[in-house]
Amino acid sequence: MNSTPTDPTTNSSISTLPALTEATAERPLDLLIVGAGLSGIDIAYHVNKNFPGWNWAAVDSNYDVGGTWATFQYPGIRSDSDMATFSLPFKKWPHKGTLGSGKQIRDYCREAAQEIGMLDRLQLSTWVESVNFHTDRGLWEVTMRVGRTGHANSEGTDGSDSAASANPEQPTITTWTRRLHFATGYYRHAEGFTAEIEGVNTFEGTALHPQQWPRDLDVRGKKVTVIGSGATAITLVPALHAMGADVTMLQRTPTYIAPLPETDTISSLVGLGLSTEPGKFGHRLARSLHIGRDMAQYHLCQTFPSIAKLVFRGWNRLYLPADEVRRNFTPPYGPWDQRVCKSPGGDFFKAVRGGAKVVTDHIERVDAGGVLLRSGGYIEADVLVIATGLQLLAFGDANFSVDGAPVPTESLVAYRAMMANRLPNFSYTIGYLNQSWTLRADMTSRYLVQLWKDMDSRGEQWACPVLPDGEPADLPLLEMSSGYIQRSVGTLPRQAAGDPWRMEHDYIKERRTYTSADNTHDMAFGVEALEAAAPLAAGEGGGGAAKLRV
Repeated sequence: MNSTPTDPTTNSSISTLPALTEATAERPLDLLIVGAGLSGIDIAYHVNKNFPGWNWAAVDSNYDVGGTWATFQYPGIRSDSDMATFSLPFKKWPHKGTLGSGKQIRDYCREAAQEIGMLDRLQLSTWVESVNFHTDRGLWEVTMRVGRTGHANSEGTDGSDSAASANPEQPTITTWTRRLHFATGYYRHAEGFTAEIEGVNTFEGTALHPQQWPRDLDVRGKKVTVIGSGATAITLVPALHAMGADVTMLQRTPTYIAPLPETDTISSLVGLGLSTEPGKFGHRLARSLHIGRDMAQYHLCQTFPSIAKLVFRGWNRLYLPADEVRRNFTPPYGPWDQRVCKSPGGDFFKAVRGGAKVVTDHIERVDAGGVLLRSGGYIEADVLVIATGLQLLAFGDANFSVDGAPVPTESLVAYRAMMANRLPNFSYTIGYLNQSWTLRADMTSRYLVQLWKDMDSRGEQWACPVLPDGEPADLPLLEMSSGYIQRSVGTLPRQAAGDPWRMEHDYIKERRTYTSADNTHDMAFGVEALEAAAPLAAGEGGGGAAKLRV
């Protein structure tokens, strides 16, 4: 089926990529990449470099590349990792700031995708609805809806309704592929988590979640209350303050906020005497110094939390009075039990010092004009920004099956947090919680490329992880106490306790392990890989793979 739906942001038609409709069971793609954010661009680069003869394609449900950075449009949005490690290792970050703004990262992603030829193989506004592995063919059948507006803001960038699910009237296309890789991250981009707040429907001002930020919202001179204390709130407060709003951040629990230099001091110093172009010694040195610093800080916080708390308190005291720090910036948990928020140049603290307010209390209810607090206080508001967190989403909400039998994602066990048991020739990208996402994304790409090369050299077409009998797999894939993880982690694959079934949130350790890893360990190949998928189709413990037709 060939269709030309309209992109709501440009009113231009979207032509269906011929490679997708021409890929049949008899002439399948070699690889389909789902997602065109940093993870998708990274694996596309490595595939293009190492397998120039492959027929591969990519799709993304959004109408632009960039993933998170194309869909989140609230004021001040920026990375919460330094760009020396968050940027792609094969493309230099062109800006001097320690963190990157949403627009900078989005433009950077598009430029990178263009340079590696991904845009010629990418179809946007295309949502993967379902994937089905056929054991008789050894292929993935992928069904997609075309022309979907993506995971865009409900009243933001595209002005359309929320894209929580595909429109059943939109055309579908089906493609076949030997390998399937999901680079969709783990956020539900269509909507964030909105806490249940009594009376919020009676509020007569504007109430919104940051993921649905309206383009035309003017906050100058308005009383804006930001509910929440995570990275989104810490970003919004200084941005709204700079826009002329009277901002109050209302938090139930304080969070750790680390001020850091506005410019990347490490990369700047290294760059004075060494080239920081990708691949050069200076570039590798700068990245290594950032990685070493971040891991040292993380382990120090986890090992000596009492000392780390004093350090954070000292940083906060550089900007704010002791009673303010004690009242609003002293979390009840240890540093890095949840993600630490970043404040470049201390912008958050400067906003508070300049008139923005922080209130630590519980909400009793919302009424027409503001928020009544449990303590009896009251915050008047014209705008309520409900920055109460994100929602996780496994594999872009695609439905998985083997030979037509549904496979719930929560029933899977993660192999090195990049493959899953009983799903042949399937892989995905998951990043770190305590370091830059891109570090693990690139390591995942390199590992998979080496696996595929080794398989080619041995003439093997299929690979599938096999969990050893009796191996308990009851650990969550993401192990952190942050609310957005705890709310949704049950929908993700699980982990076992030992390698290669456990993700270590330690790049230095994992890089050393993966470089020398035996990629045949707990891995079935050939027909045995297809047979490993068969119990999902025939019931636990049932049957072998059907006779192959390929």
